[in-house]
Amino acid sequence: MSTESRYDAYEADLWNRLASLLPSAEDAESVRDCREIGEQEAGLWLLTQRLLEHRIPIGDTMRAEIEVLAEQWGERLARHDEIAACVRDSGQIGSVRLLSDDRAQPTDPATVGIINAALEGLLVVPWIECSRCGRVLARVHALEPWGDLRYLASYYIVWLPHDADGSEPEVFAETDLHSAFDLLLTCS
Repeated sequence: MSTESRYDAYEADLWNRLASLLPSAEDAESVRDCREIGEQEAGLWLLTQRLLEHRIPIGDTMRAEIEVLAEQWGERLARHDEIAACVRDSGQIGSVRLLSDDRAQPTDPATVGIINAALEGLLVVPWIECSRCGRVLARVHALEPWGDLRYLASYYIVWLPHDADGSEPEVFAETDLHSAFDLLLTCS
C-alpha cells in the first residue's frame, strides 16, 4: 500500500473516530460528510462546537489528534482555543499532550539545542510532547517582516530536549506533518 493510500485510510479512520464521539447520529454524519465533500474546515468547526456544546470529555491524545488535523487543514489557529477548552477526560492517560502556551514560546533552534542548516533563521515553536519519553513535536516558522510568525509552518521537527546522547532531531517537510506526529507517538 502506498504512503498516500495508507494516509487516506488513516485520515478516514480518524474522522470516523472523531465523529463517533458525538451523541447525535445526525451531527456525526454531518462531520463525516464534511470530509467526504472536501469541507474539512467546516467539519472541524462542527466537531469542536459539538464537543464543547455537549461537554464531551476527550483525552490528551485525542485532543492532539484533533489539533494535528486542524493544523493540516489550516485551521489550528481558528480551532486551538476550542480544542483546548474541551472537557478533559481525566480517566484517560494520554501518551501525548499539547504544551501550554508558556512552554510553546517561539525560540531560535540553537537555543533548544537543534543545529540544522535548513532551520537557520526560522523559529521553533514546541507544540506537542510525549508524556512517556519527553520528545517534542514542534512547528518551525519563518518570521514575517512585521514580526509575527508566518501563518503556516515551514517544517516540523521531533526531538528530545536536552538529549544526553546527542541524537539529531528529525526534520519533516511541511507536507509530512502526519509522519512527524506518528514518530512522536512511537515512543522508544
